[in-house]
Amino acid sequence: MSSNFFVRHSFQCSLFIAFIVLFSLQWCAFAADFPNPVTKCHFGDEKCMIEQATKLLKKAATGIPEKNIPSLEPWKVAKIETLGDKSKALNVDLVMSNVEFYNYTKASVSGIKGFTKDLSKPMKIVTRNINPHMTIKAHYKINGNILVLPVIGEGEMTMVLDNVKSRFTTTIKAQERNGKHYMSVDNIKIESSVDRVTTEMTNLFNGDKTLSESILEVMNENWRVLSDELTPRINAALAHSLEELLTNFFIDIPYEDYFLTE
Repeated sequence: MSSNFFVRHSFQCSLFIAFIVLFSLQWCAFAADFPNPVTKCHFGDEKCMIEQATKLLKKAATGIPEKNIPSLEPWKVAKIETLGDKSKALNVDLVMSNVEFYNYTKASVSGIKGFTKDLSKPMKIVTRNINPHMTIKAHYKINGNILVLPVIGEGEMTMVLDNVKSRFTTTIKAQERNGKHYMSVDNIKIESSVDRVTTEMTNLFNGDKTLSESILEVMNENWRVLSDELTPRINAALAHSLEELLTNFFIDIPYEDYFLTE
């Protein structure tokens, strides 16, 4: 189940996961034609940026075709994969495919900091968001040991995450082209916490009900301990995917057009 918790970050994750960074960094990047009801803010107006980022995240639930943003309900990720470590309590190979994050767009942005007018050095944009309830569904394949107990199976997995808090630290650099500055992503770090994760997995131990119920109970009771080992790897994979997405998104948006003129 731990694995699930992290998987969800891996998305939390989700992506985990993940897209609030895109919106909080880019809500203002739509320049003169923001999708309704989103509007631009003055530079340094964090309250306004938080409000607009939250609006854009909600709008993304149905997608924004004019900005090439697909529907995020659910937010889909092709694959999340982790390998076991024999020296750890969680020693499993886990592959999650056709991963779907539900209620991701129900998150609210709680903070955006780091934008600067000095483009001679990299900017570190720190974004925070809170999601009261998120569900992750995926096809899974697992093999290994959890707290010395063997676990094996392949089937469907559902993870329910309560009160997911995420912090995204995105380092971006400016590149000058034709008198304008365009942003590129240098690095993304994702950190997540959750109050509770509950996991269900079908067809563990080839459908053995007794063994399945026993291992799921262990996983759910020990999710926090196991999460400490899985979260960094899952978040790293998510950050890599998000970095590619943001790089493509920034490519033709001049930083000079991000904010209202003063």
